[in-house]
Amino acid sequence: MPGNKFQIRLLKIAEEDFTELVSYIAADNKNAANTIANKIEKNLELLSENPLLGRVPRDEEIKNLRYRYLIVQNYIIFYTIERKTIYIHRILHGARNYKSIL
Repeated sequence: MPGNKFQIRLLKIAEEDFTELVSYIAADNKNAANTIANKIEKNLELLSENPLLGRVPRDEEIKNLRYRYLIVQNYIIFYTIERKTIYIHRILHGARNYKSIL
């Protein structure tokens, strides 16, 4: 039911993460950049239909920030849920030290 969907809102820093990762990949391979961009967008759409799709982090500090995360290929999408809105905080490569970034 469309009325049950949550709104997805990317925070400014998450928008920058997304733009940077697509640009970085596109410098080497435009098709790969389009593929990952589409996969991330598709997963965000799935998230809007099922906000508990992502996992709760094991790390206590990150868990205490009320983050959940969703993995899309090599990228981790960190988000929080407030009422009927899902706030995307960061989209980071899994190899990064995301704990120091969050």
